[in-house]
Amino acid sequence: MVRETGYYDTLGVNVDATYFEIRKAYYLKATQVHPDKNPGDPKAAEEFRALGEAFQVLSDPTTRARFGKHGKLCISQDYWMHTDTTYCIMFGSERFEDYIGQFAMNTFYSLLEMEEETLDLEVRKEKAIEKMGAFRKEREEKLIKFMKDRIQPFVDGRKDEFVKLVDSEARTLSTVACGEYMLHSIGHVYWAKARQELGKKRAFGGLDGWVENKGPRAYEMRPQIGSAKEAERVVLQQDMMEPEDFEDRFRTRIIQDLEAPTFGIRWDAAMLDLVITLSNVSHAIFKEPTVPEDVLKLRAEALEMFGMIFQGATAPFLREGSLRNEDEVEYPDSDMDI
Repeated sequence: MVRETGYYDTLGVNVDATYFEIRKAYYLKATQVHPDKNPGDPKAAEEFRALGEAFQVLSDPTTRARFGKHGKLCISQDYWMHTDTTYCIMFGSERFEDYIGQFAMNTFYSLLEMEEETLDLEVRKEKAIEKMGAFRKEREEKLIKFMKDRIQPFVDGRKDEFVKLVDSEARTLSTVACGEYMLHSIGHVYWAKARQELGKKRAFGGLDGWVENKGPRAYEMRPQIGSAKEAERVVLQQDMMEPEDFEDRFRTRIIQDLEAPTFGIRWDAAMLDLVITLSNVSHAIFKEPTVPEDVLKLRAEALEMFGMIFQGATAPFLREGSLRNEDEVEYPDSDMDI
């Protein structure tokens, strides 16, 4: 028995629906009314918001139980995350597919659904995890090809053309839902890996330069900044862990999302997926054995510039919605290589 069924009705699921069913219903409905597909449509925007709210409550066992016992009024409004961020962390963005492909978590659930329902769930999970490897490899190969093509003008010596192209692309993508978070996170991974390859120091990062969460866009910006910070933290963690341990942590998060779902688990899984995937892409671009060393160095320089532009944290690449502005930060060492 539940006190009210409003959130279940919004997603079109029964009150005894599994997390798998809730996740699928949210994805199908939210994708149809996503802001990027329905620009300027207030009705679609409101439906998208309501779906995100319902999913946030019902996808977490604790808040779902609280809603079932006490109703919607007992769910704190401080709990809500902006629905653009909720969807983006779960499913990525079609507008960024060339840069990140399809998230591994989505691939896992698609494969899980394709397995025979007559099989034991543990068997289905193992089969889905096993098959996921081939899909991840195919995803990385597509991203490697795309990124090599993207940075080729720089490698060929057409650096101004490259900068204008990437900056224009970043400014366009910054206008889509959750665009700045995606740009900053993608940019930071490539920037950090390129600087590491070139033997350069890291920038300060951390608490420095993040924009203030004030004004009418604060509710939208807070989760994007929080997610971008998390992506940066995961990049640092990767440098301190063995690759096998990092990969095991990612696989564990995928299983945990199915067995004991919380937003924190799927958030961590999304960050791990992004960092692992783009790190593998970077490595393939930097270490291609048939390519001369001087060309590989140019590729690293190109990817460093690409990451700087996508992050949009320094002039002349600052954007209206940039999440960080390092031009306003006074660093302690003026000759520090940032």
